Amino acid sequence: MQQTLLNREQKKVLALSSLGGVLEFYDFIIYIFLASIIEKLFFANNAAYIATLKTLAIFSIGYLLRPLGGMVFSHFGDRYGRKVVFLLTVIFMALPSFAIGLLPTTAQIGIAAPILLLIFRMMQGMALGGEIPAAITFVSEHVSIHRRAFALSTLFFGINMGLLLGSLVTTIMTSLLTNEAMLAYGWRIPFLLGGVFGIASIFLRQYLHETAAFSSLREQDVQRVPLITLLRKAPGKVIQGMLLVTIGSVTVFLYLYWPQYLHQYMHYDFGTLMRVNTAGTMVLNITILIGGLLADRYGFRTVYLAGTALLIVLTYPLFMLFNLQSIAWVITGYMIFSVLFGFIPGSYSSILSSLFPTPIRYSGIAMSYNLAYAIFGGLSPLICTVAIHVFNNILAPSFYVSIMAVVSWAACYYCSFEQSDEQWPFAYKSVLTD
Repeated sequence: MQQTLLNREQKKVLALSSLGGVLEFYDFIIYIFLASIIEKLFFANNAAYIATLKTLAIFSIGYLLRPLGGMVFSHFGDRYGRKVVFLLTVIFMALPSFAIGLLPTTAQIGIAAPILLLIFRMMQGMALGGEIPAAITFVSEHVSIHRRAFALSTLFFGINMGLLLGSLVTTIMTSLLTNEAMLAYGWRIPFLLGGVFGIASIFLRQYLHETAAFSSLREQDVQRVPLITLLRKAPGKVIQGMLLVTIGSVTVFLYLYWPQYLHQYMHYDFGTLMRVNTAGTMVLNITILIGGLLADRYGFRTVYLAGTALLIVLTYPLFMLFNLQSIAWVITGYMIFSVLFGFIPGSYSSILSSLFPTPIRYSGIAMSYNLAYAIFGGLSPLICTVAIHVFNNILAPSFYVSIMAVVSWAACYYCSFEQSDEQWPFAYKSVLTD
């Protein structure tokens, strides 16, 4: 009999996991909103262009370290349980946020300031690499297969809310304080607030219970080094999972890239674009939840294939709308994209959780998810910029999005996974045996 409603414990898991996603992603993303101030305080001795590059490089390093963080935290998650890692990732995100908020500037302690800033951002990048796969694993093992896509979609709703929270806090701070006050002390407040958010998450997550799937594992099923087992027995599943996540990693970065892209190449007003971008993110949040509901009703694979197929067909025409020099068409394109992107997260995260058996599930999800974001998502702005100049076509980014949609569609179409709770750890139990 299908379980159609979430029980009280499952609702608590979703609420606390999603809230943790809000607060952790806020802690990670607030840096980029304050980048223009950070470069003046930590790289003031460099030329403006070099200062900007160094500031953005520190932000990018956080993304590049996500696979390493996923490997480290997933080892403990598959060895000692999901809950303990859920607590550790919050600590590794919250404490550096506090530290950055209290960090002396280059004018005060010299070169040590940017070095410490880099170290704290590296810690946060590793924490994020462990947090999201941990949340996917934790929620998928708590919720029935028949409600899994919606449950997992709430996690991505929370991540996007963290982005909006960061934008809101930055907007409030810059509205209330002068530029001089922001440089003097105001920039510290969002980081310190993020630290407070993180500490609150630690206390809240103590009330979560370990998943039944992990608790029921026999001692001999727990792998000494889960990552080695994963790479020896299921490298193909890791590649398949990475390709499934690819289009999701690209679409997230588009919301960071589009305002600058449309302003630089199509000459729209940047302030207007930021408002459209915020509205598009809010629409995306709603459609992610709807996409999860549809995936539970019609199947993960069906909804994912439909969403990626629509992106393959519609991406270039929608980019053409951007080039019509009308903000109304920009808004139209944004909103249609936001609806299409909503098909993706709940579906691919549900498929990911079904690709790997319980003893190596966290490691498999972490490796697949973080490799996709580090390789395809993290390089998206650079690839799109290079493509524009190589093809001498301002619509070239649409080619990249379409190609990634084709790759993800194919990965899903040829993907085999089991959608039965009763058959965990699934048909390829031989993954764990020689």
